[in-house]
Amino acid sequence: MAVGAPRESVGSQAESPAAREPLVAVVILNWREPDATIACVQALRGLDYANIRIVVVDNGSDPEVVETLTRLDGIVLVRNATNLGFTGGVNVGLRQAMELGAEYVWLLNNDAVTAPDTLRKLVAMAEADPRIGLVSPVIHDPNQPEKPLFCLGLFDSRALGIAQTDNPAEAQRWLAEQPDKVVVLGTALLVKRELFGAIGGLDENFFAYVEDVDYNLRCHAAGFRVAVCFDAVVYHKFREPMRNPDNCPPYLHYYTSRNYPLLWRKLPGSLLLFSKAALWFLRGRLRQAELLPGNQAAIEALLAGLWDGALGRTGAYDPQRRPPWLLRCSLGRYPSAFIRMIDGKLPISRRKV
Repeated sequence: MAVGAPRESVGSQAESPAAREPLVAVVILNWREPDATIACVQALRGLDYANIRIVVVDNGSDPEVVETLTRLDGIVLVRNATNLGFTGGVNVGLRQAMELGAEYVWLLNNDAVTAPDTLRKLVAMAEADPRIGLVSPVIHDPNQPEKPLFCLGLFDSRALGIAQTDNPAEAQRWLAEQPDKVVVLGTALLVKRELFGAIGGLDENFFAYVEDVDYNLRCHAAGFRVAVCFDAVVYHKFREPMRNPDNCPPYLHYYTSRNYPLLWRKLPGSLLLFSKAALWFLRGRLRQAELLPGNQAAIEALLAGLWDGALGRTGAYDPQRRPPWLLRCSLGRYPSAFIRMIDGKLPISRRKV
């Protein structure tokens, strides 16, 4: 339910220049991180785009967290009684944004830091082409502000995964050559109202992670374009299970292992789970397990995700859920041996998932 209304929402004066700008609802999802959310909201005050409404969706946090958020001026606060996941929480925000009459919705992670001109540049790009449904800035490293971390990715339906680049020149070439395969992240994603009307919100079966890949693919399928604004910047640090698995919580291993197989089930073709690309995906997860010696909780979460993805199970991660005994005693105990078996059957590849 929505808690109150903005007492003095930015851009509320009808005769101001903001009245000539498309209304943008900025949706921020909060889950037990009021300090980060408050800092994110305060940073939005520095945008040079005035006609915004800030919608904070609290995803089942404790009452004292919600009480802290109610003291924020100029926001619409929506409280979910339970944790609906990233997908469910964002969808609540999207629906609230539509009720506010927003022409665009900016989905912004609460730990992302925006440059003052980012939103203005995103909207300008979207306004320039009615075919654009999604626009993303370039994601930069907050510790090295000049360093891009992610420009865009390309979804390969044969490899069942994403190649990504942090090189703007390469990204622009990919965008020109394969625009129908471009994938951007949900970190700071601008969504056009017409796209939401055509495809709806995020697929709540994912709960969290990979849902942005799915949303990009649905955008393409509906005849809209995915765009990148290369001179717009957001700063955000990633947690990457493939590069630094031991620093990632078990739930992250679970969702990233489960949700790609869930995504494959939505693609054309009924035998994708048994394809060579799926074996490469399995190899990548086994490589993660190799890098998690002694971290039994993370290994079991990873294996449970693989198992649930193969079975098509959805919903929230349950820390008490364990993968089948056979998986724990085989893949979980001897990942290196199974990697060698896969390598013996398939050529070494640089494909990434």
